[in-house]
Amino acid sequence: MKQGTNIMTNMSESLKRNGKGIALMAISACSLSIGPLLWKMVEVPAIQWSNIDWIMLIGFLVKLIPGFVVYMIGAIFMIMAFRFGELSVLQPMNSMSYVFSLILAVSILHETVTPFMIIGVFLIMIGVFFIGGSSK
Repeated sequence: MKQGTNIMTNMSESLKRNGKGIALMAISACSLSIGPLLWKMVEVPAIQWSNIDWIMLIGFLVKLIPGFVVYMIGAIFMIMAFRFGELSVLQPMNSMSYVFSLILAVSILHETVTPFMIIGVFLIMIGVFFIGGSSK
């Protein structure tokens, strides 16, 4: 019983010590999954390099900008998060972007989820939970 209490105490202390960084890293992970979603939603034109339609190419590149901006915001939040916690705790939390990406892909793009994907997401979430609560 004492061991279980120590684990909960350690997790609680770790969350207090790294809490602000964890929150910022969660925002980062969301942004890092929304950026690629925005890219995925842009239709890629068929480009013939021998006869380039520059207006079409520039229009395509402009449509990619929102994804880059959101992705960059995620990187900025990640950099800010590192000021408020331990790198060994915060960096693995970035893997939550895979969880958010799967949720977005299913809900917005109507992609299919396999049992292996569900198991993988579950393992990522367990790993993030244990790593987030394990710093000393």
